[in-house]
Amino acid sequence: MAARISKFRAAAYAYRFTKDVEALLPSHYKKHCEEFMTRDPTPVHWRPEPGKFKLHLKTGEKIPVQNVPIPLKFPAECNEGLWGGEGIVFGYRKKKPRKPRTVKAWMPYIMNRVLYSEILDKYMAIRVTPRTMDLIDEAFGFDHYILKTHEVDLNSHLGMKLKREMLLALVRKTMYPENADKQEQIYEKYKEYIIPEEEAEWIGLPLGEAVARAKAEHAARNPIRPLKEIFTQQLIDDLKEGKYEDKYEEESWLQKLNPFTTKPNEEKKPEEEKKS
Repeated sequence: MAARISKFRAAAYAYRFTKDVEALLPSHYKKHCEEFMTRDPTPVHWRPEPGKFKLHLKTGEKIPVQNVPIPLKFPAECNEGLWGGEGIVFGYRKKKPRKPRTVKAWMPYIMNRVLYSEILDKYMAIRVTPRTMDLIDEAFGFDHYILKTHEVDLNSHLGMKLKREMLLALVRKTMYPENADKQEQIYEKYKEYIIPEEEAEWIGLPLGEAVARAKAEHAARNPIRPLKEIFTQQLIDDLKEGKYEDKYEEESWLQKLNPFTTKPNEEKKPEEEKKS
């Protein structure tokens, strides 16, 4: 895939596949992959300066603004929780006289919380950060936070899996099957997030699962028939059309190989020469 993550940005996962695999994947899935790889996430550990130029604090000279984000690291554990865009920041401790600088890692504060989804109608124990809880409050609910937050800001396989399940439940109307009034209420509350089912099925699929699904669908549309089956069917069709009737009336291949047999047309030739 041509799109790639900038060297100034890290992510919990990435989308990279060959041209052969890219030809099998649907266009809407590839569009989501490209957006995730190229879009900048919301700044969390730094504040970008507005404008294109600023004045130097000491000289008063006009200099260009350079918004370079702080490098972050995202371990595999962040895919099992919701970190709200926070990551691990690496730096150096304050140098002491006559001592070398030492590396320090600032870890986000992770806590266990039980969150409830209205659409899925279930409670889930998820490892989150305080910023995630603040974002859920700002979005007025856990479901709103998951559905409205872009993949580049969720940055979690768990978050995208929940988004896919919520979207499928909405478009298929499988939530609250025994309570039609509650189902309609939830549908009206979150209908602004609904997308077509064929797109919702691919939302947030990890690359391995997406490739396996694309190959399975391609194989179902283009089944491979053994050559033995093809030639057998061709022979049956030719026999039905009568293409081999004249050939079966000719002498067998055993008669052709036997040197002591004579062809039917040559048996009467010597007798006819004597009578003449």
